[in-house]
Amino acid sequence: MPPATRQPSVTVVIDRDDDLIHTHTALAAHHPSSGRITLHPGPGTTSETGLAHDLLAALGRPPLLTGRFPPGVSPPGKPLPPG
Repeated sequence: MPPATRQPSVTVVIDRDDDLIHTHTALAAHHPSSGRITLHPGPGTTSETGLAHDLLAALGRPPLLTGRFPPGVSPPGKPLPPG
């Protein structure tokens, strides 16, 4: 039997009072290369898309604007233009 692998954990902290010290502590703990990110949603984030953009930013991957794709990447199901 192979050794058991530890599944990554997720901790969600909700700071309803938006305490400055708590926010600074959480942001200081952000360290993606060790598997630890702090997701700080933008003001007024109310949709999954907004949260996904904030998550991409926390991972150091700037979100793409809607309908825009980087060079050499096409939308799913669409072929790349010739050239």
